[in-house]
Amino acid sequence: MAEVGITQVIMVVGFLAALVAVQILLNRNAQGIGNRLGRGRTVRLIEVTPLGPNDRLCLIEVNDQRILVLIGRHGSGSFLPLGQAGPDMTMLQP
Repeated sequence: MAEVGITQVIMVVGFLAALVAVQILLNRNAQGIGNRLGRGRTVRLIEVTPLGPNDRLCLIEVNDQRILVLIGRHGSGSFLPLGQAGPDMTMLQP
């Protein structure tokens, strides 16, 4: 049977302590780290309106830009950028 030395025990405990410290650091800074890694972008589906049995019109907001997307049969579609989204955007402006 292999003997476990005090050096090995200290190394394992130190490694586990480092892992716990990294976990705490990530939990405290998750929002900031996510933004720096490119996860700060937001995509929101605002509304979906069926136009027929195979067609849908979707209003999507990406980084405060509104986009109108027409999804047709077999996934074919087109899009139209509408401009900046405001807090009280009741009318869409092309």
